[in-house]
Amino acid sequence: MLLINESKNLSSEILRLKNFGEKINFVPTMGNLHAGHLSLVREAKKDKHICLVSIFVNPLQFNNSNDYKKYPRTEELDRSLLSKEKVDLLYLPNLELVSKDNFTYSLGDISKKLCGIDRKGHFQGVAKVIIKFLRIINPHCIYLGEKDFQQTLIIKKIVKDLNFNTKVVVVPTVRDKNKIALSSRNKILGKKLVLAQLIPSILSQIIKELNNGDFNLSRIDELKESIKKKGIDKVNYLEILKERNLNKPDKIFSYCRVFISVTINSVRLIDNMGIKKKVRLLGEKYFEVN
Repeated sequence: MLLINESKNLSSEILRLKNFGEKINFVPTMGNLHAGHLSLVREAKKDKHICLVSIFVNPLQFNNSNDYKKYPRTEELDRSLLSKEKVDLLYLPNLELVSKDNFTYSLGDISKKLCGIDRKGHFQGVAKVIIKFLRIINPHCIYLGEKDFQQTLIIKKIVKDLNFNTKVVVVPTVRDKNKIALSSRNKILGKKLVLAQLIPSILSQIIKELNNGDFNLSRIDELKESIKKKGIDKVNYLEILKERNLNKPDKIFSYCRVFISVTINSVRLIDNMGIKKKVRLLGEKYFEVN
């Protein structure tokens, strides 16, 4: 595994590889790697292209400086895990990656929903570093986790709007034995990790009730209150939205997902699950599946 810190050195290496006819599959991460990240790596390696992983804790996507400082950093362990997975290139840029570029990009309505409401500037920070990566690497494919579904839509928009010749591959969320979506933030929870089990439980409950018949919109508020009573500090959001654009369901049947964000012991967690059947909202009150 070749370790590279400077973008100019990465550009030179990518040019050398592409001159030999190689294609680059790219997995962007913020480190503190777990099985979810490694699932992205394994998908990226399946077609035998060059696998490039980046580790960069991007300060621009943290709206809380303490959250940025507390974010787990485990570089030596990460390097060992990636070496075992036979990753070809590891890119470890410094903060200069995002400090000298004043490029601005309009993210549109998708960035103003869900996490965009209470994490001001988060997606702008994500966009800035992803655009930088795509310009340097110009990968054949970029691999992203389904847990960050809103982020995947934004990155798809970036790729389309800025005409990058890159395919966005979204890989299913990896969960532990209790169905909790793997996240680097889980480790911060300590004994309160048990409360995170309520997250997949509530998503599954909503999907089950939807599939069993008409689902009243007021039921969402009832379920939010129920998990708060069980120990969740705050439910940042719990919504059923269209997969394609995160719009609210209407009278037209559409594929939707259930999205949730909660705060446990000052740690913000997100998750989502897809509804296999199409959903519509009747009279702004009852959901119906087809």
